[in-house]
Amino acid sequence: MRKARRAAAKQEELSLVQTVLLISKGSVFAVIITLFFIILFALIMQISSLSETIIRPVVQVIRILSIAAGAAYVAGKSTSRGWLKGAATGICYVILVSIISIASGGHFAIDYILLSDMLMATVVGAAGGAIGINIR
Repeated sequence: MRKARRAAAKQEELSLVQTVLLISKGSVFAVIITLFFIILFALIMQISSLSETIIRPVVQVIRILSIAAGAAYVAGKSTSRGWLKGAATGICYVILVSIISIASGGHFAIDYILLSDMLMATVVGAAGGAIGINIR
């Protein structure tokens, strides 16, 4: 009986590790999507004569769609709690983007912008996860 409990606990632990790896993959996937479309948008900005005021909304839309895609990917590979795994993917995305920003010479501050990004990523990730788990 004890061996069965230990084996079940070990499977849950492995499942947790697999879930964390899946959320990490989804977050990296979302960051890659973001980088690709930001570079594409930068090229479009160089070629065309678009106003610089459009940069902030376009970047925000790219981030939202990237988080939703990463969360949907994670939830699609899961069997339950898609919204929770999607929200975790969104939070992990913000952490990864912050690390990339620091590594590329940016500064880090816990302020209202970071908190609003975290809230947005959590909500969008949860929505993407709910959609992803229901379309598989």
